[in-house]
Amino acid sequence: MMQKATPHILIVDDDESICKTLSVILQSRGYQTTTTNTAKEAIEKTKNQSFDIALIDIKLPDMKGTKLLAKLQETIPETIKIMITGYPSLKNAVEALNLGAQSYIMKPIDPSELLKTIKNKLEVKKQAEKINKEKLALWVQSQARKAQSPSFQEFLETTATDLADFGLTKNQAKIYISVIGLGVASASEIATLSKIRREEVYRLVPELEKQGIITRRLEGPRKFSAIPPETAIKILSQTKLRNMKEHIEKLEQKQAEITSKLKMMELPIQTQDCSTEIISQRENLQMKLGKMTQNAKQEIDAMVSLAELKIAYLRQPKQLTDQMMKKVKLRIITEKTELDPFTKGILDLSKANGNPIELRQIEKIPFNLTITDDEEAVWGDPLLENETSLPLWTNNPTQITILKTAFESLWQKAQQPQSPKPYTTTPKHHTKQHEKSPTTT
Repeated sequence: MMQKATPHILIVDDDESICKTLSVILQSRGYQTTTTNTAKEAIEKTKNQSFDIALIDIKLPDMKGTKLLAKLQETIPETIKIMITGYPSLKNAVEALNLGAQSYIMKPIDPSELLKTIKNKLEVKKQAEKINKEKLALWVQSQARKAQSPSFQEFLETTATDLADFGLTKNQAKIYISVIGLGVASASEIATLSKIRREEVYRLVPELEKQGIITRRLEGPRKFSAIPPETAIKILSQTKLRNMKEHIEKLEQKQAEITSKLKMMELPIQTQDCSTEIISQRENLQMKLGKMTQNAKQEIDAMVSLAELKIAYLRQPKQLTDQMMKKVKLRIITEKTELDPFTKGILDLSKANGNPIELRQIEKIPFNLTITDDEEAVWGDPLLENETSLPLWTNNPTQITILKTAFESLWQKAQQPQSPKPYTTTPKHHTKQHEKSPTTT
């Protein structure tokens, strides 16, 4: 009986003492460990060794831990990645999880928490591998020679459809599944089991050889064998990802050229028409609100929930937010609730910049609203409550006057929040737009 392989864990931390401590803890529980102090060294280690888990410090001397995470996600996607940090922030946590980290642990590290996390993640991985192998190998092998079995034919059809998602045609998938079941098979045997014409099998097998999931036996009559399912799926996945990346790169190269051509078709606009428009896509709403915020010169009036206010702050680049806080008057109406430390921090930061945000609260936000310089406005249902809501944009003076009047009426009825306690830590910014919900400023 083959001995079970010991899980191998890569530890990446610039603190040598932490590396040694973690190694001792993990080795005492039977794990193999390899330690590195830089991202570059970690990348080199993964080229020559395989690891079940990588523990990655968020702060490394030669590269951000999240950047190393992104690189390892491309080169060793099957390895479990766990981020470790002594500098907690919402930005780092969200970025790490979005890049593929399976967990996020804070320093100082609790050994029992670390061991529990590692055990749980390895068990999840083991179960997933077991399911994949049973689905694509064990069940097929037990049924393969029952060529006339309705259950096998049904399995063949459904599994071939699943494999088509990985870049195979349905007939290619049927051939691969049949070869798995037969072990070593001639084209005639494959044709009998898959119910694909022998001539078609001869035509398709070389394509599967080229993709690396079927091999040809040289000795005796021409026969074929299949690469193990876990390896084949990995090969197909990497090929499809590579093709998708190449397609995206081609689209990006054409983007500027096509945009330029289309802009040539635009008529010169002497004056901007007054209009009211439906914003049908949430991405367009993000762009519209971002442009309105960026163009604001004097005043922004907003009615928005605290949750959306926080998302809006995190989505804006720090340079734009600092510039806006210094020159633009901000009046915000939000729901009546106790201010969380993050919101208190935003208010304190605006005071420090010499242009404090005016914040008032009402029992319930009737709708979301943003008005910039009394020239543009966006409004609609609270976006975090109604995903299907279609917000509106307008630069029509009459519409803006109505919306401004509604805002002023609510502003007069709204109450000032209780004086927040001092908040010494400046809120961190996101440089990338990870939050899905667009929002008013």
